Amino acid sequence: MSLIVIVGPPGSGKTTVGRALADALGAAFRDADADIVAVAGKPIADIFVDDGEDHFRALEREAVRRAVAEHDGVLALGGGAVLAEATRKLLADVPVVHLRVDLAEAVRRNEIDKGRPLLQVNPRATLRRLLEERLPLYREVATVEVDTTGRDVDDLAAEIRAKLAVRTVAVNDAETPYPVLIGRGTVERLPEFLGKAARVAVLHTESTALLAQRVGSLLPDGVEAVLMGLPDAEDGKTVAVAEQCWDALGAEGFTRTDLVVGVGGGAVTDLAGFVAACWLRGVAVVHVPTSLLGAVDAAVGGKTGVNTAAGKNLVGAFHPPRAVLVDLDNFATLPERDLAAGLAEVVKAGFIADPAILDLVEADPRAALDATGPVVAELVERAIAVKAEVVASDLKEGGLRAILNYGHTFAHAIEKLEHYRWRHGDAVAVGMVYAAHLNAITGRVDLVERTEAVLESLGLPTTYEAGRWDDLLQVMKIDKKNVGATQRFVLLDALAAPVVVDDVTAEQQREAYERLTA
Repeated sequence: MSLIVIVGPPGSGKTTVGRALADALGAAFRDADADIVAVAGKPIADIFVDDGEDHFRALEREAVRRAVAEHDGVLALGGGAVLAEATRKLLADVPVVHLRVDLAEAVRRNEIDKGRPLLQVNPRATLRRLLEERLPLYREVATVEVDTTGRDVDDLAAEIRAKLAVRTVAVNDAETPYPVLIGRGTVERLPEFLGKAARVAVLHTESTALLAQRVGSLLPDGVEAVLMGLPDAEDGKTVAVAEQCWDALGAEGFTRTDLVVGVGGGAVTDLAGFVAACWLRGVAVVHVPTSLLGAVDAAVGGKTGVNTAAGKNLVGAFHPPRAVLVDLDNFATLPERDLAAGLAEVVKAGFIADPAILDLVEADPRAALDATGPVVAELVERAIAVKAEVVASDLKEGGLRAILNYGHTFAHAIEKLEHYRWRHGDAVAVGMVYAAHLNAITGRVDLVERTEAVLESLGLPTTYEAGRWDDLLQVMKIDKKNVGATQRFVLLDALAAPVVVDDVTAEQQREAYERLTA
């Protein structure tokens, strides 16, 4: 157990929630105000009357310093502790929970507790002022933020535990390393990644408009949110839409120190990254993926792009984000079919690098489809870790990164022929079956049955219609992995042993297709 600090205004429930959290964690609870009383030998109200607020604040700074250094567990601070810059610096590397409360609830709770010296006269007006003045400071030090208004204390403790259980995967590419935060409530960490931005463009679709508004509300005073709505799905990934965004950035006066945030699925983060990469030859971007597919695929790796008549993602740029905030709470409302489609990319990571992913899915496919459970969190972390390791070695797809396209040659051809009406994950599922057949046909590992079984257990497709081979081949010949007229495929010599090959014959390609046709 390590230190967890609770901060918030008077009446937010710091002591009550702090004790419940400590009990839930099996940890010790400590109250900095109680430490002050013990040192002074009298109640806080008497310290204010006898010695003045300045003396109390000096005692408070020392009590907090000592408690942060000594305590292993949950520590609640007084409402005004964050006023001291020295205290805020102490909390810079400590998990801090900011408890919010609305004014009416705070007034009601403080009417019950008469021992607060700052609230003796006109408590409502004083509380309003304290809430407004201190909110930026609470948010400056906070790791997570929770609203306690009308909430059950045990539910609050459970929510805080979940939000603090954030896993971080570092993408250590040679140019701009960045973190991928995976957990519940990670979107609230956005203020950590604003840099010197005075304006934040939040790109979103209609389905993510409410989350985009929430993102805007998280920005500190002095930072302006500019919300930009995009067409849904692949309709938003066009040069025309990107141009509209650039026009809007120009109208708002966006500079090189400002920030773009993509809130949505893979299409949104692809477009947001492309817009950021091109505006002023590159401004920072943070991704908030709202789909499982977007989290494990599009948002990580720095590849951005738009679609053209010639194909998908053929126009784009490499532009790594400043951070990726994978908030697992966003997946809880996804339809199961969309969640399954996202798992196709997770399964791909299992075949090319981390077989433990396959073991987890095979052990309990239903658990893999439960967005609120622990299995999804582990699957997401493992898949992102696979991509992070590959990207760190090959940011601009000079060689190794091509293995991330296992199953994608055939998948992209399906998507184009189906005018992008297929879910990307569904196409990747069929593409992996195609690749598995090529593995077997070319004398490599035979994983056809396992591939089909894993994908079917998640409700994903494993076949494609007959009679489309000539059209599919035409599209596959302009795949990004190809070199001139030479086709290249990502195959597996063995499980978790991918290889890029250029010797698959036309007959072998056709045979693999015929084996998977319905």
